[in-house]
Amino acid sequence: MFRIVIAALLVLIGAALPARAAESAYAAQDSQPQETAAFARLLEKLKQHPEIRSYASRTESSRDYAEGELGLPDPVLFMEQQNYPIGSSTSQMLEMKSIGFRQEIPAFGTRGAKSEKIQAEAHKSRLAQAYAFAAMKAKLIAVLAAWRSIREQEKLLDEQAGLFSFERTSLKGRIAANQTGVSRLSMSQADSTEVQLRRADLEEKKHGVMDMLANMVGETLYVGPPPVKLAAWDNDPDKTYPVKIAAEDITMARKEVDMRDAEFGPHFEVQAGYGRMNNGDNAGTVMVGLSIPLWASESQRPKLNGAKAALHSSELDQDAVKRDTIEKLNYLKAQIDISAQKIELLETKDTDLATAARALAREYEAGKADMAMILKTRRDALSVRISLAQEQAKRIALIADFNHYIIGDAL
Repeated sequence: MFRIVIAALLVLIGAALPARAAESAYAAQDSQPQETAAFARLLEKLKQHPEIRSYASRTESSRDYAEGELGLPDPVLFMEQQNYPIGSSTSQMLEMKSIGFRQEIPAFGTRGAKSEKIQAEAHKSRLAQAYAFAAMKAKLIAVLAAWRSIREQEKLLDEQAGLFSFERTSLKGRIAANQTGVSRLSMSQADSTEVQLRRADLEEKKHGVMDMLANMVGETLYVGPPPVKLAAWDNDPDKTYPVKIAAEDITMARKEVDMRDAEFGPHFEVQAGYGRMNNGDNAGTVMVGLSIPLWASESQRPKLNGAKAALHSSELDQDAVKRDTIEKLNYLKAQIDISAQKIELLETKDTDLATAARALAREYEAGKADMAMILKTRRDALSVRISLAQEQAKRIALIADFNHYIIGDAL
């Protein structure tokens, strides 16, 4: 009779976890719309992070600078007196007092090139902002996935602790009946400390998760991770943020070349004045001047050559970024595929162990199996589910990391 009761309890234990897993799956489906809305709220908070807002301020600053570069230098207002008499000068009749202004006009094309260069810098800041937000979003998803994994592992560890407690109770009864030795009980107690160690590790990870959430969104309320889908990747690095940002460096370098080239053109100066001579006559003056690039080989030519070299350097930098990005994404894709294989294998192993546990329970009832083997099988199944929860969180983090490189509607 005792054996039948034990077998019944073991069957119930074996069936409890799958039932709870199914119940959790239905609960997750019911709560998914609420969690999606909660995640959207966290994203809105994420946009207010100082790092993201800093990029936005840089973008606005560059746009203002770009607009300012299109303006002319401030004109100069002057007052002038010519032939001011000194000592016994006899030129007093030619003395003239006048007022006027002088306007400098830079070489044509320089202002536009400077403005376009700063506009490219503003575009780069905008891309950097989107890239930074995508990276923080990926990190947020990984943190939420880790937190969900921690919660699942805590429940599974509680189940393991229950199995150890059940085993110790059974062993004490068998020791009292002189059916086993005290050493078995000591080994069971020693093995159960592993549960406490794992709980301590989870507690440490939970603190880390909560600190990261507080840093990113200013709160630690639990929200499940959103559904993630691997972004399409056709090995085109031009569709990634790092390469696009490097392209803006090329644009800025090219505009620097345009600006240095335009500086070979003449700078203009216009001056106009109006005055009255000492004899009462009115007079006006107009002057137009332009610069002559006589010393271009010593001053402007080296600057132009330097700008061209910087342009070539930025093109090489982008090529290096392309290679690094392709390598990174291909490696992440391989990790994601391997993680999917691990999850499938773990799920298969979990199913096999559950089947074995039920079969062992029936064999125990028939007197053909040892109870210790049944409990070990159930503990192994729980360990597999712990590994499964960890691997599922890892895969979500890998997919989020992969996706944040691909250009999308990040903001």
